[in-house]
Amino acid sequence: MRTPPDMSRSARVRRHDEVASTLASYGDRRLGEALERARPLGAGIGGTSVLLDVGGVPVFAKRIPLTDLERRAGNERSTANLFGMPAFCQYGLTAFGSAGFGAWRELAAGEMTTEWVLTGRSAAFPLLYHWRVLPGAPPPADEHADVEAAVRYWECSAAVRERLHALAAASASIVLFQEFIPQRLDTWLAAQVAAGRDAATAAGAMIESCLLADVTFMNNEGLMHFDGHFANLLADGERLYLADFGLATSSRFDLSEQEIDFLGRNRTHDAGYALMRLVNWLVTAFCGVTAPPERNDFVRACAAGADPAGAPPSLAGAISRYAPVAALMNDFYWDLYGTSRTTPFPDDRIEHAMEVAAGVVRTPGPEGGAPAGSGGPAGG
Repeated sequence: MRTPPDMSRSARVRRHDEVASTLASYGDRRLGEALERARPLGAGIGGTSVLLDVGGVPVFAKRIPLTDLERRAGNERSTANLFGMPAFCQYGLTAFGSAGFGAWRELAAGEMTTEWVLTGRSAAFPLLYHWRVLPGAPPPADEHADVEAAVRYWECSAAVRERLHALAAASASIVLFQEFIPQRLDTWLAAQVAAGRDAATAAGAMIESCLLADVTFMNNEGLMHFDGHFANLLADGERLYLADFGLATSSRFDLSEQEIDFLGRNRTHDAGYALMRLVNWLVTAFCGVTAPPERNDFVRACAAGADPAGAPPSLAGAISRYAPVAALMNDFYWDLYGTSRTTPFPDDRIEHAMEVAAGVVRTPGPEGGAPAGSGGPAGG
């Protein structure tokens, strides 16, 4: 069994410097050969990933397709929305999966979060050791195999069609070499539930503490994740790590007027999404409600003042406190997922519900409590 790595800041900085120096010394051919020999980890909409060894340090490498448009002179390192993708593609939880806004944005987000860790401002992000543009690109994700079906889902957007075709034709990739944190949060949480009530209760308390603080820090620095489900978060038993910035955007990026407006209207999205995920997991783990429609009804009842029966006292308060936010977010994602991608984000209602939660005051009703409508498949 591998000894857990030292995750103190000094140890992480030391490993970063050593691995970054080693990878920088590799030529493209040697780097490509190392990736070919590496152990595959997964494939999805955002690209493919492998695990390689660099001087005894496990390194997570993600290959992200880089389109010809992004490689064109003048577009290298550009964080602009080069394909003119509609702003609603920013949301990650959808049937066909967003094709994203560009590989350079994910690189920029990784560099931004790495700086925060190296300078001691946050510990909540995997370090980016190195990046390289290399020949070859992963094949299109299964969700994008039928381009026209995906385009219809995304409100018949011509920009979506153009980007999907460009991704399929990509002949190069950006490869991100990152700190390896082996456990996804959803997998780690399942193990805690299996270990018993005490372990699951401690896990819930850790999530509440870390998630809110880390998301708040990230958003205050101008970075929005938009896809922070528990399979995109990592855990080492001591804390969480926010990862996979394939849909991230930032007020520091080269944004269009439409994107600036969208970012302003969605300023509470990440925090609301985090609370939705937290509450949905708590009621599933402790209250015996698993199917999404019934779970969302249960969350809505808690938002209106019902007792979260089954939850330990230390976590029942969290469910009651955040249920009004979670109920609004569940219903928003139900409509976004099943009805229309242009569903407006309920920013004013989310902000009010979060203010109520911060004051530890529950106000049932359409403004501070349960919204109208039926529950749906959002959340995890």
